[in-house]
Amino acid sequence: VYVQYDYDSEVDFSNYNTYSFYQPDIDKVEISDLDKKRILKSLDIGLKTKGLERSSSPDLLVTFETKSKERVYVNNYLPYGWYPFSYNYPYSSGYSRVQGTLYVSLIASKNQQLVWQGQGVGVLVEYSNNRDKMVNTGSSTTGSSTPGSGDGVLEVSITKLDSPACTSCPSA
Repeated sequence: VYVQYDYDSEVDFSNYNTYSFYQPDIDKVEISDLDKKRILKSLDIGLKTKGLERSSSPDLLVTFETKSKERVYVNNYLPYGWYPFSYNYPYSSGYSRVQGTLYVSLIASKNQQLVWQGQGVGVLVEYSNNRDKMVNTGSSTTGSSTPGSGDGVLEVSITKLDSPACTSCPSA
């Protein structure tokens, strides 16, 4: 999983203590309700680990969206050696994978401005036996101070909130 994030450097994240999920945006996301539930649970755990509390009058609105695209890979193999002693015949092979992107956004509720956004990109496995692990529902390393220490997209994204580059961001 490849993860990156960005944030508004003029924002003092210590002013944010509460959050709520922005349901109208989340309802529009075209994934299964079970996957939405997994993502929301992981976000909830990650934000609570950072010291934020869920509230009906939040400082931050949390939302996410997903995108996917099919990536096609083609390998061409050419013979090597000289005629009549060349080895192998030229042939091609190919395969495809679905690449998924999860965007997590934190929006200041007072002015409706985006203050933080994380993005995780990875290969989607539609028939995975452990979809919870793919999304990361409650791993104990969610609050770790080492970015990239976990397996899930959300784990890594939320962990980035306390990276050295984000000194004013909330920490665990």
